Amino acid sequence: MVRRSLIAAALFSVAAPLAAQSPVAQPGEWTWSLNRPDALAPIGVFGARAMEKGEFQVSYRYQQSNWQGVYFNTDSLSLLDVLVLYDDAPQTRRDLRHRVRFEYGVSERLTLVARGEYAVIQRQTFANNAPFRYGIEALGDVEVGALLQAYAQGPYRMILQGGAIIPTGKAATYADTTRAKTGTEVALPYDMRPGSGTFAAIGGVTGTVQNEVGSLGVQFRIRADFGFNDFDYRLGQQYEANGWAAYKINSVFSVSGGVRWENFRPIEGRDTRLYTFGDPQNWASQLSGQRAHMPLGVNMLMPAGSPLAGHRFAAEMVYTLHHNYDAPQMGMDWGFNLGYFVSF
Repeated sequence: MVRRSLIAAALFSVAAPLAAQSPVAQPGEWTWSLNRPDALAPIGVFGARAMEKGEFQVSYRYQQSNWQGVYFNTDSLSLLDVLVLYDDAPQTRRDLRHRVRFEYGVSERLTLVARGEYAVIQRQTFANNAPFRYGIEALGDVEVGALLQAYAQGPYRMILQGGAIIPTGKAATYADTTRAKTGTEVALPYDMRPGSGTFAAIGGVTGTVQNEVGSLGVQFRIRADFGFNDFDYRLGQQYEANGWAAYKINSVFSVSGGVRWENFRPIEGRDTRLYTFGDPQNWASQLSGQRAHMPLGVNMLMPAGSPLAGHRFAAEMVYTLHHNYDAPQMGMDWGFNLGYFVSF
């Protein structure tokens, strides 16, 4: 409760300067500007801005998410509660993802995008009366697509996005989970797999508006997988919505706050090597639910005349406020994102 109250106060402090201004200018009075730190959406939002014609942008993002405990519906379960239902009880997990993204402006309206990632996932699980750790390192899937600037008048921008997931990542990972380290590797739960193993379609829409002191934005994205992978399952549909307010402190820095909502449907089919009641993350047909997060960020635009003029840096802390799971699952606690962008 204390965390929620503090973060809500922080979000209000970011949004208040925007609300205190007169209504957003009419299209003929104000023009959306790229040369501001708040023109870049928070680092956790993908595909919110189209490139200018001929502009090529390369970016790197480091994402870390920290998971702790098991939740069912909106309640946190004790270790004993989990062990009554399952053989093993996951305690903590840390996901580290290194992401590289490329964007190119074919025209003022059309931008081509591609991104890939390398994942490091580490987990601590309680089993056989003691905790033990294991982890994996592997490439994730690649996303390719296009952004279409559907509307651009005055302070308003609307971006449509569409694309595909190419299954380059591993849909099954393995590790020796015995304390004796016998070398016998077993298939790991679904949350330890950085790839989907199937092609998927991506769709989304983003709207942004600027005024003299800041920017507001909203985005909605959906992912739908097709077919089944080599292990007889596919991920369920995934939905994500973002809303944010960014306040321009000066020509170099802006701060932002917002809300991020995730909804995910159950896995269809299942990997028959996973025992359903061996681990909460093994129960494919019940891995569905939703989460809500509060991201707080800062963007930095290097000023004109400096050696790094035009380069951008971004950072974001993400606090999870709400879980609602249809069956016991690990709960995200907090995370952060760091990013660097350079255009040519």
